[in-house]
Amino acid sequence: MAEAMRERILAAAVDVVTERGIAAATTKEIARAAGVSEGSLYNHFGNKTELIGATMAELAGGVRDAMLDLLGRVGAGTVEDNLVGAAEAVIGFYGRLLPVTGSVYGDPVMLAQIRREMPEQGLGPLRGHEALIGYLGAEQRAGRIAAELRPPDLAAALLGSCQQYAFLVMLVEPEQLTAAAGLSADRAEYARGIVRLLLR
Repeated sequence: MAEAMRERILAAAVDVVTERGIAAATTKEIARAAGVSEGSLYNHFGNKTELIGATMAELAGGVRDAMLDLLGRVGAGTVEDNLVGAAEAVIGFYGRLLPVTGSVYGDPVMLAQIRREMPEQGLGPLRGHEALIGYLGAEQRAGRIAAELRPPDLAAALLGSCQQYAFLVMLVEPEQLTAAAGLSADRAEYARGIVRLLLR
């Protein structure tokens, strides 16, 4: 019963955060969307930051699954195909995350809370980074990635490229993306180009 209520509150939080953004999502609105009293939220989450952390983790579910799948593909398929699939998932994740977290970056108090509390809950952006480094390191040890390439550098470059693409797609029309930036408006095509470049 308690787990079902927690999931109900979390689903409502995801809806409210997706519609309004994190900074504008109040516990009152989340409680109303969940059909519970505001005080009930604190029976399942210690504070608003913990609830927001769980909400962000929920939004990250797809990319988390993609990273777990990637770790399971060490030595299978091609490194290029494996990384392209992961890059597409990461682009989709950033496309969902950037609009809802934008206001947090301008709120030093909330940002400090999130930076402090998310690692304590086993959450945060470094989890995906670490998983990608783990995959790249395993493929390198298997001889499928050149020895001179550093997995942390490759991971940072791939994730950064995915975030930049998601940012551009959010702000410009597809034809502008191609005409002004010379980038494909097709996510899969963009992902393959970036992966091929990095693997060189």
